[in-house]
Amino acid sequence: MAYFLFRTQIISKSNRSAVACAAYRSGEALYSERDGLTKKYGHRDIPPETYILAPKHAPEWVYNRERLWNEVEKVEKQHNAQLAREIIVALPTQLTNEEQTQLLLDFCKENFADEGMVADIAIHRDKKHNPHAHIMLTMRPFNEDGTWGKKRKKVNGKSVHLTNWNDKETLLKWRKNFADRINEKFKEKGINDRVSHESYEKQGIDKVPQIRLSREAYQYEQRMKREAEKQGKPYEPVTYYGKLNQEIQRINQELKALKQQEKVVSISEYQEEKSLNETIESIRKNASLNDVEKASLLLVAKRAKSYVDFAVARRVYHDLAEGNWKKKIDSQQLKLRALKNVINKAYHVYQQEPRQVIQYGFHPGKFNEQLREKIAQLKEMEKSFENELTKYEAVLKKAELALEVQKRLTEEEFRVLYPHAGADFRIEEKYHAVQYFKDTGGVLPESEIPAYAAKKEQEIHRMPTFAEQTRNMYQSLFVLNRTIQKQSKERMEALKARDFEQAFEASRKIEQCMLRKEKMSKELEENKAVLQAILSEHYGRDVFITNTAALLRLHELVERGESSKDFEADLRRIHVSEQQKLERMPKPETEAQIMEYQYRQHVADGLLEAIEEAQRANDRKKYEKDPTKKRQRRRYRGQEFER
Repeated sequence: MAYFLFRTQIISKSNRSAVACAAYRSGEALYSERDGLTKKYGHRDIPPETYILAPKHAPEWVYNRERLWNEVEKVEKQHNAQLAREIIVALPTQLTNEEQTQLLLDFCKENFADEGMVADIAIHRDKKHNPHAHIMLTMRPFNEDGTWGKKRKKVNGKSVHLTNWNDKETLLKWRKNFADRINEKFKEKGINDRVSHESYEKQGIDKVPQIRLSREAYQYEQRMKREAEKQGKPYEPVTYYGKLNQEIQRINQELKALKQQEKVVSISEYQEEKSLNETIESIRKNASLNDVEKASLLLVAKRAKSYVDFAVARRVYHDLAEGNWKKKIDSQQLKLRALKNVINKAYHVYQQEPRQVIQYGFHPGKFNEQLREKIAQLKEMEKSFENELTKYEAVLKKAELALEVQKRLTEEEFRVLYPHAGADFRIEEKYHAVQYFKDTGGVLPESEIPAYAAKKEQEIHRMPTFAEQTRNMYQSLFVLNRTIQKQSKERMEALKARDFEQAFEASRKIEQCMLRKEKMSKELEENKAVLQAILSEHYGRDVFITNTAALLRLHELVERGESSKDFEADLRRIHVSEQQKLERMPKPETEAQIMEYQYRQHVADGLLEAIEEAQRANDRKKYEKDPTKKRQRRRYRGQEFER
């Protein structure tokens, strides 16, 4: 069966430029009005073949590539607007260049231009064995008078698309139409090959599809292949997807061999005939997995860019559960909450004192209009957040399933090595015991497994200590306070300039920082209580100071064994050391240096405050023990002695 490729992607304004994309694909130098730069991407040995197809009622300027995509970027005003849909198709090598071009143009006219889209086509023939085309399609229809139309409209309070270009069924129709055109051409020329737009699974083919390499990865693989041939060495893939494709080829060979077998040998039968090592290997080779489990493992392999075992699946799951994507979700959620809070506060203030809404970035005379805009913005953000959350939860669920599969396989491998082991071993211990066998060929004594696993776990990931977590929170609070001050200043400047939109945005950022600060402050107070308890035990007295920097520095002295056991003496020593560091710092010039200097000054001030706090606590104790001093203190304050 011939090779078929039909891949789509969206070009979004949030992170890409439609003009730059068109320049790269067409090989032309195009000026971008959005950033004032000319987009040019070097010389091509074989210039791309380029065409623009458009509907009959489109304006004449759409045939000017530079103006077309600049107009698109101007009409799509939202920061995250969809600028274009790109379709990448492989052109059949069984056809001549002219036949490939005509087949593609006929397909694009019927499926895109006649349906209302402008199709900017670039055919690349840099590699004879890989002719392909990039098709950039406009996302917005044209009105009959040649002006831009709308993408959506409100129907019964809901926003609906005015075209079916985004429907999954439409994409499937395009894929089928392209495959049908290729097959018709093959039949017309008497070529026996056929292509299919359907997956191997739908075609009933027991085979895992390979992954198409990017241009850069393919070129790199070819270069390494030539170098290996020059050195007389066997070629091994070097990129992740190159290695993954090699693994997929191996799996496909095994699937083919298994299909020819009359039966699958059970583990117990296999154990009698093969070595222990082969038995372990057979568990994964002969694992019975359903389609969902296979898809989950493939997803984890792509994210990890490596072969998947228990440790890799666990790392990917934890990265998803606690990593950057989860932080992004949490940040979006906090942003939504802050926006809601600012809107609610402004609304309640307006009910009592309309003029005061200016502090939240609202114009008193246009409050209702601005309020509707902000609520619409909030709803749009909520929808975007729900979509992102849905995608995140789906990927997290797959990662969790992949982890469960790896646990199951690890359990089976462990049972082969330790058939009489008890049920007390944790899955991490079982994994490291199995890995020890795979790495060394030896079997660990059961009594040594826990200690060995603990050591390996420590090597894999080091968790921040309690003190490090506290210090990170303290530094984050410092940054938050600095950001609140900065945004408050920007809000004031915006209000002076009557820039209500900027003032509103500053209010939202302040609210977001305040919410984060509130949550983090509670966590920090709990950690400070623990530090105070540790230090009170060490110094044999109550540690009353509340400054986090002082508590952390005292804790460091105790941990390093450098404490003098004298609470006040240690505090003074730390303060002198911090003050000397501050004096030795060069004059700050960059923003990062200024922040570092301010943080050091903040720590030094906190230590001085802690010294004064400790002194006041000592004075209170003296007054409590000595009634005379207590009476003298009252006399000093103008109070009479007690009789």
